[in-house]
Amino acid sequence: MDEAPARARPTLFASWIGFVLAAAAAVVALWFLEKIVIAILLLFFAVVVAIALSAPVEWFVRRGMSRHGAGLLTLLLFFAAIGLLGALVIPQIAAQIVLLVNQLPEFIVRIDGQIAALFARYPELHAYFSGGAGTASLAPPPAAVFEGLSGISLSLLALVALAIIFLSTVAYIVLDPKPILRAYLYSLPRHSLAPGMRAYRRARHSVIGWTKASLVIGAIQSVGVFVFLSLMHVPGALVWAALAFFADFIPRIGGYVMAAPPILLSLTVGPMTPVWVTLYYLISNEILGSVVAPKIRGATMQLHPVLLLFFTLAFALAFGLLGAIVATPAAAFFQAYYSEFYLKRPLRRARA
Repeated sequence: MDEAPARARPTLFASWIGFVLAAAAAVVALWFLEKIVIAILLLFFAVVVAIALSAPVEWFVRRGMSRHGAGLLTLLLFFAAIGLLGALVIPQIAAQIVLLVNQLPEFIVRIDGQIAALFARYPELHAYFSGGAGTASLAPPPAAVFEGLSGISLSLLALVALAIIFLSTVAYIVLDPKPILRAYLYSLPRHSLAPGMRAYRRARHSVIGWTKASLVIGAIQSVGVFVFLSLMHVPGALVWAALAFFADFIPRIGGYVMAAPPILLSLTVGPMTPVWVTLYYLISNEILGSVVAPKIRGATMQLHPVLLLFFTLAFALAFGLLGAIVATPAAAFFQAYYSEFYLKRPLRRARA
């Protein structure tokens, strides 16, 4: 009589213990990814900057320089430009902050006086803001305005440390990009090597086009800001023009972020100056963002404005300002890989 076949032992993941362990591992992995998302975004942005710097590196190589020498010269010019910009902008920003701080008490007293006069003319407004008791003051006291300044030094140190790590990563990739490319190729299956390289080249072309378009639009924006703020006698027009140069690197959002400091500082010039400055930034950002930028970017990146706007909003909501900065190159990579691995897949199957 044949013996009954032995019952197969359940595998680890078929048991409850395996299921619990797998779920716990997934939770830990998601928690870890959530904690390092900023590091991932910074690494991605470092790769993007290195790709943008590869254009001048190749330009120097075509003129007879070695690859290593071209990389060193490009990095030297890149760091020199950052240092020059910092030397021009940082002292001016510090001076404008000191000016604003010195004028802030007087400005708060002036605002309180205007509020008191408004309540004296329209007493019914008093109940909406203060519940009908006492004299309302919508302007915060100076102590509340400067609350939390003790942590600024630590934040600046952390920002400097991140900047050093970021620039070091850019330098390593520019000087020796082969390990990154080799790791990327080894991560692809053999049948995906050709479309993977085509997608990378297409994304690289779009990133370089994004850089060129942003530089052109930034130059237009900075000249306009400098001329207008100079005519309005807003202090530090050169500083705000230099910051406006980088506004288009954050599409549709950067222009309004860069507008906040000069609008705030224009409060010290006159009561109507902030109105005119706000109107200028609103009109110029809409013209550049809706008319000029899509045409220039469309010619250099071949990226649809709807896709760009969606990525900008999604990344800004998910990751804040850093997400908004990397949104455009992320959209370029998405379009390149989506086209190669999804849209062209039926064509490759038909040819096979």
